[in-house]
Amino acid sequence: MKWISVILLPLLLSVSGCSKPESEQVVTFNSSATDEQVIIIHGLGRSSWSMKTMSELIEERGYQVCVVDYPTIRQSLDHTLDSSTQEIERCLAKLASNPEQSTNRQKVHFVGHSLGGLVIRSYLASHPRLVNSDKMGEVVFVGTPNQGSDVADFFARSWLLSTLGETAESLTTHNDSFPNQLPQPNYDFGVIAGTASYPLFNGLFDEPNDGLVSVNSTKLTGMKDFALVDRKHDRLRRDPHVTELIVNYISTGTFASHSLKEM
Repeated sequence: MKWISVILLPLLLSVSGCSKPESEQVVTFNSSATDEQVIIIHGLGRSSWSMKTMSELIEERGYQVCVVDYPTIRQSLDHTLDSSTQEIERCLAKLASNPEQSTNRQKVHFVGHSLGGLVIRSYLASHPRLVNSDKMGEVVFVGTPNQGSDVADFFARSWLLSTLGETAESLTTHNDSFPNQLPQPNYDFGVIAGTASYPLFNGLFDEPNDGLVSVNSTKLTGMKDFALVDRKHDRLRRDPHVTELIVNYISTGTFASHSLKEM
């Protein structure tokens, strides 16, 4: 098993982005005509730059966009969450400080890819005032391992996962893992799951998956809508069709032609 892990780890690094250095913590804020803001949060080993395609497409649809950047590799989980919290609050402060966006129609939406969805869940769980306010908008989880990742389970059997740090180690399907310790959302949210796997990871799953996260792991009780797309995990964050589904959900509360019947 160890030699198989050594062979597969480079692929994991490639598709998760862990082979690339993380950039400095920078929040990108783009103003537009609307008073609705979308806060976008990247996944493990990525940076705000990795969400560039998605953020630009959403901005083109008239939303303010704030892309959060935070460290994930070789980091403690506490540091990852503390850093992401600071950057989310910087995004919120940008909206609040914009005199042109001071109407009662202000809304803040959240979109998280992979680990980014868990970061959103963690943040909102500890900020009930925002959740219960008129500013709270829609939330979309994209390829988020809400029940943990089978791939993390596989690499956790050796020392290899530990080389990526505690945040990566926290993403297993174990009952005491980070995703499985988060409270259930008490706000409206939709879930997008991919079904196109990476060939070398096919043997790690017994069910449909996007290469890193199973479809069943993305699901959460209470989700308002659910969409399946034939995309790999990494592709989800930069695919125009996926972004169109996100915009549909933010603006209408549904993924349009997709529905819970696909569950």
